Amino acid sequence: MKNLLSPIVFCLLFTFQLFANDGVFYAQGDTLFPLQETQVQLKKEILKFFVVDHNFAKVDVYFEFYNPSATKTVTVGFVTPPADGDVTEEAAAKPFISNFTVNVNGKNLLYKIKRLKETTFKLETKEDESPKDDFFVYYFPVTFKKGLNIIRHTYRYRGGESVELDRDFDYQITTGKGWANKQIDDFEMQIHLDNGIFAVPARFIKDGKLADWKIVGDGKMEENERQWFNVENSPQVRMVHLNRGYLSFKATNFKPDYDITFGEYNWAAGWADTWCNYGQECVEAKSLEKITRYFDLKPYGEFESIDFNEFTAKDFKYLRNYFYAVRGLDFKDEQLRKFYSQFFWYRPDKTLRVESIKLSKAEDDFLKGLAKIESKRKQ
Repeated sequence: MKNLLSPIVFCLLFTFQLFANDGVFYAQGDTLFPLQETQVQLKKEILKFFVVDHNFAKVDVYFEFYNPSATKTVTVGFVTPPADGDVTEEAAAKPFISNFTVNVNGKNLLYKIKRLKETTFKLETKEDESPKDDFFVYYFPVTFKKGLNIIRHTYRYRGGESVELDRDFDYQITTGKGWANKQIDDFEMQIHLDNGIFAVPARFIKDGKLADWKIVGDGKMEENERQWFNVENSPQVRMVHLNRGYLSFKATNFKPDYDITFGEYNWAAGWADTWCNYGQECVEAKSLEKITRYFDLKPYGEFESIDFNEFTAKDFKYLRNYFYAVRGLDFKDEQLRKFYSQFFWYRPDKTLRVESIKLSKAEDDFLKGLAKIESKRKQ
């Protein structure tokens, strides 16, 4: 399995003498924050994620900064690691980021990209960490005029994946406390998910209340938190599924202690029983165990290497209808309704018609291949 590191994880220390009198900045993710105390305040941030093409995220961030002093220009940077794991040398030779843009006060900025080892920049690392010389750095000058400054930042990147995770996306938000006001005065986050079953952060504040997530549209979120991967000291998450719309979180005087990680388990690894109390109360548990390995919105379509000999007609029926269940189809078939109603995420929409559901090409191809196998089995 590929293991592509999400790009929003490390920070860069700039030591340009040219800007020594203006303050020096770090960049972590696309949240810009000062290395040393300044007067610039982060007044507002609107952060939007759009999960697209299954393994990719488009990020759009709107910032409002307030500079009470004279105009100052500083250099800002953005660092992303190369792809890691089971990838080719060609793939690792370029960033997994595209459509990178920065706009400051209505003006698009030019930027440069280099390997860290090709620059004089220094990246702080811990004693147990490997050197980061191969990391890519995007850098550009930002001029903060006196008063309000608006920065827009967009890019697209490929998320991570592993044996345990079908996809995951990371973003550093704790750096917002590094500005002069030590908080984000007005913060809003939108996560525009597809129809997968995701885990999102349960909280952002230590010893604080659960994050006040709102579903704008139609969907379902678990009321209680759980540990990511069921491992002690792992992040606390809540499972969520959307038939349509997006997930919203808003806060004022926001001082986050935890960063953002959201993603979807690889259900083939045996995580699907978390949908029904860890398998203790699952209806048709044997069928669930067989079919959830194919519960993926980008399903595996090489049928020659799949053995369906143990599948019953009922198993095929449940699997065929998964792609409609995650979109909220209100099943009239009692067997299907009973099976899918056991999952917290199934939220039938009585207004939805099967003919209005548009499957992806991967899903459509998978169902066509599945139908051929079923047909052969009946002969």
